[in-house]
Amino acid sequence: MNSIIVGIDVSKETFDAAVLINNKVQTRKFNNNSEGFNKLVTWLKSRGTGHVCMEATGI
Repeated sequence: MNSIIVGIDVSKETFDAAVLINNKVQTRKFNNNSEGFNKLVTWLKSRGTGHVCMEATGI
């Protein structure tokens, strides 16, 4: 069984996502807003990712 690893770096304007699948890294940058979040979800689902946890920011 191969694991899919996701890393997300959240900042005020954008967030950067990295997905490790079969020892290959894919990266993408998204705007930190509703549209960017929806694009992230679509991108992750298309790669077979089921669960992701992100930090809360702006505290």
